[in-house]
Amino acid sequence: MRNLPDRVWKLPQREGDEAAEEGMGRILALSDGVFVIAIILLIFEISIPATTDDSGLTKALLGLWPQYLAYVLSFLLIARFWVTHHQAFRLIGRYDAVLVWLNLLLLMFVAFLPFPTAVLGDHNGSPAAAVLYAAAVVLAGIASAAYWWYASGRGRLLRPDVGRVQIRAMRARGVAGAVFFALTLPVAAFAPYAAEILWFLVFPLTRITYVWFVFEDPSNRHSHGAPSGDEA
Repeated sequence: MRNLPDRVWKLPQREGDEAAEEGMGRILALSDGVFVIAIILLIFEISIPATTDDSGLTKALLGLWPQYLAYVLSFLLIARFWVTHHQAFRLIGRYDAVLVWLNLLLLMFVAFLPFPTAVLGDHNGSPAAAVLYAAAVVLAGIASAAYWWYASGRGRLLRPDVGRVQIRAMRARGVAGAVFFALTLPVAAFAPYAAEILWFLVFPLTRITYVWFVFEDPSNRHSHGAPSGDEA
């Protein structure tokens, strides 16, 4: 009975099951498809009123700046989630049921992001819209960090050549983004415009966090590049 949880999640493979490479390929194909659809849906939320005539077109286009801003922010965030996902799965050598479901959890939150993006663009300056957006990114960030923590920890799903330093650096980078957006929730509630400006700082912050943990190790201080798993 003590081993029941592991038996539930780690279902045994039988002869005739698809090859591990094909299974990983299907996971990545589904993931890439969801990321692409989420990015495409972002642009669908930007539109001008059908009644706008030529004389008012310039004003209408300029008036859409909150939607442009929300689009750019969300595009960069989803792109960053995809880059992290791509890097992580280059280092993951095999999968189990837990990893599959954690990955699906991430995809669920990524697919949800176009909705708070549309709300933020349509209700710029609204505390409720800003809090909704920050909360959605926090959930996506937690899910993004969760599958890597599992794969690099209890799941033991990484390739044997993945080093301890890189594992720690990628863990810290994943947590940093979620924590940063969580800390901006009070700002979003009282100063939505300030929160939107702060959110763009997450990109250099996560990069700096990764580099800090990589070069904190003495063996990497004199190297001229990050480990091969990091590309962006």
